[in-house]
Amino acid sequence: MTSISESIASSTAKITLDDVPAEVRRRARHLLLDSVGVGLAASTEDFAEVAMDGLSDLGPGDTPVIGRTSRLSKSRAAIANGLMIHGHDFDDTHIAAVSHVSASSLAAVISAVDESMSFGDLLLGYILAIEVNARLGMAVDGRFHDKGFHPTGVLGAFGSAVGVGRLRGLSADRLVAAQGIAGSFSSGLLQFLDEGAPTKRLHPGWAASAGLHAASLAAAGFDGPTEIYEGRFGLYRTHIQDEDAPGPETFDSLGEVWEVGNVAVKPFPTCHFTHSFIDIALRLRENPAFDTDRIETITAKIHDVPGKVVCEPVADKLRPRSEYDAKFSLPYLTAAALRHGRITFSELDETARADESVLRLAEKMVVEHDPSSLYPKAFSGDLAITLQDGTTLHEAEQINRGHESRPLTNAEVAGKFADCAVPAVGEEKASTISATITESPEDRSAVDVIGAFCG
Repeated sequence: MTSISESIASSTAKITLDDVPAEVRRRARHLLLDSVGVGLAASTEDFAEVAMDGLSDLGPGDTPVIGRTSRLSKSRAAIANGLMIHGHDFDDTHIAAVSHVSASSLAAVISAVDESMSFGDLLLGYILAIEVNARLGMAVDGRFHDKGFHPTGVLGAFGSAVGVGRLRGLSADRLVAAQGIAGSFSSGLLQFLDEGAPTKRLHPGWAASAGLHAASLAAAGFDGPTEIYEGRFGLYRTHIQDEDAPGPETFDSLGEVWEVGNVAVKPFPTCHFTHSFIDIALRLRENPAFDTDRIETITAKIHDVPGKVVCEPVADKLRPRSEYDAKFSLPYLTAAALRHGRITFSELDETARADESVLRLAEKMVVEHDPSSLYPKAFSGDLAITLQDGTTLHEAEQINRGHESRPLTNAEVAGKFADCAVPAVGEEKASTISATITESPEDRSAVDVIGAFCG
């Protein structure tokens, strides 16, 4: 019987860039642009400086990092680039997989590129990494979160191994080995949620580095288990803890159906589970009856699995201890949206988090299970605001903005890139980067394209 890793390898080993539809390649360029934009925005932050100091301490290298002039070794640059892209939690998400697919995929292929490779080669490796990452999460309906694992880190290692392996021209049997090896490297725990710790920022970069190592070891002849996903101690039985694991037929559509087109670009720099609620809050705020000072209660209905992420532990969600805490607090973000009429980087900083008017509003939230939620197919939200006179303002949003059925257009993605990149690098350079990514011919040097936004 063909294993899942063998099915993935046999498909991806045969796919060429010519097999990828033009509209998928165009969308991939815009996902890449979005990733670079949010990476540039993060590159000037204190957490980026701290991470670069720590990674640089392990030794020098010549691989570039988004928005930075210093260079690192290939593996450490993969960690750094993943951190930059995911640093603000503003990077894209494959909804059905509940995984930030671009962060690890792009970070991995940046480190794997050499002078002989074209921009088209980079795009193919990036696309295939996304396709594998997405399907691994889709196969189990986004259940990793419920078991305490962050699929971005866990699944990104496998996607990166395949993307880098394909970039390096590995045969199907070596791609099987790369996936088997990656299984011993993949990781990502959600414990940061209980303490407001920033470690989630490291998950996609570590996944990228894991995939880089796995592909390199496989290329050298090192082997790994073939049933790394469905085996007795494989990914699904250990991490999901179900008796049954999905079969290889789940991955039969590789090369025919393109999940790149289903990747959601974020409109807010917060956990994706909160986006419907933020959008609803902003709309309810426009109701003539709305008055922030007259709110009696706020009732939020959310599926239990994402609810554990953005509503628990309750005390810490009501008074976020850090910027990262705030990004994962449904009560705080809803209250801030209602009070200020927006959610940007500014609503997450230390001064904003100390605003007692917002914190008192957050305390008015009651959280309930939403039996109508479409999770994990979409990140649904249901919000009701009851005013002191008994008036209730209510709206439900089954499908969040940015979802594959409500996507941000390529033009909107370009606008978001400018909003993120211009403060970091200036308007002229931001414009050059945008044109380089979206308009460069596929035969242009990959190193040349990367140089536009790194260093």
